[in-house]
Amino acid sequence: MAYPPPAYGPPPGQQPYGAAPQNGFGLTSMILGIISIPISCCWYISGVVSIVGLVFGFLGKKKVDAGLANNRGIALAGIITSAVGLALAVVFAILAVALRDFDVQQWITDQQNA
Repeated sequence: MAYPPPAYGPPPGQQPYGAAPQNGFGLTSMILGIISIPISCCWYISGVVSIVGLVFGFLGKKKVDAGLANNRGIALAGIITSAVGLALAVVFAILAVALRDFDVQQWITDQQNA
């Protein structure tokens, strides 16, 4: 019984690709930081989201410094946007406390009568 000729073998050996270092902490931090800025008018939610974003950002930066990740810029962007979101949340919290007893209608009436 005759066998067909052997098929072509695999291509010449290449170096296997290693898994690229990932930094999910940095990406999560950036996403949470970006989300915390527009929701800063709800300061109690934005404050929590910002703090979690800061924690993830610093963990991501630590992974980059250890050589386990390669996206330092994204981790820094997460830290910056989370810090901005936290600052805005603090400003809105101060405004909420300061203006708690402020009556707009009474102020308009006082301004018209003055």
